[in-house]
Amino acid sequence: MRVFLSVGATYSEEQEHFVRGFEGFLIQSGCERLTVGRGMYGAKQPIQQTRELMETADAVVVLGFTRILVNNAVEKPGSKDQKEITNTKYPTIWNQLEASMAYALKLPLLIILEEGLHQEAMLKDRLEFRVCNTILNPDFFSSNEFRGIFADFKRIAIERALGRNTVSNVRSASLTIGDLVRDLRPDQLWGAGAAVFSLLAALAAAGFWLGKNLH
Repeated sequence: MRVFLSVGATYSEEQEHFVRGFEGFLIQSGCERLTVGRGMYGAKQPIQQTRELMETADAVVVLGFTRILVNNAVEKPGSKDQKEITNTKYPTIWNQLEASMAYALKLPLLIILEEGLHQEAMLKDRLEFRVCNTILNPDFFSSNEFRGIFADFKRIAIERALGRNTVSNVRSASLTIGDLVRDLRPDQLWGAGAAVFSLLAALAAAGFWLGKNLH
């Protein structure tokens, strides 16, 4: 199973050990990790790399931990809904962005959050799969509870992936030449036309040679 891992850059040993613990768990579970950064680099902008990698994934896992600590702030200042924010922890915005992309692509999405992290938007226990809250300890991934959750998550992801491939294969098998031509972009259509012309020209030349030399 190909798993896109949404995880921010670590800045403490505790965070790094936690992430490495999950990466090791993925390997033990027979999964391939797809991540922007952490050994996977490219020339394109991160957002484009994320989209391209996620389109090849079977599932997405978000590891969220503290990136910003807000000691004192005000939400909706000057309004009747003004609210004081104190000692609140937030993850990297990339967790929100990548979770949203996964949801849009209808990929199974498992969210693992540091205990006490603020939950909102996509990082909230209200989507298809429940949010796992934990202290940043790699031993969490060895617990029977998490192993059971992930095994079920993996089963669902694989079944969905097999279903998508079956539909894709059936559609491909039923395509006519007209369907294929309609699906081509202008540059692909031009290339296909040029290839056909070259093939016809080669056949004509071969026929001329055979007619001239075999009589």
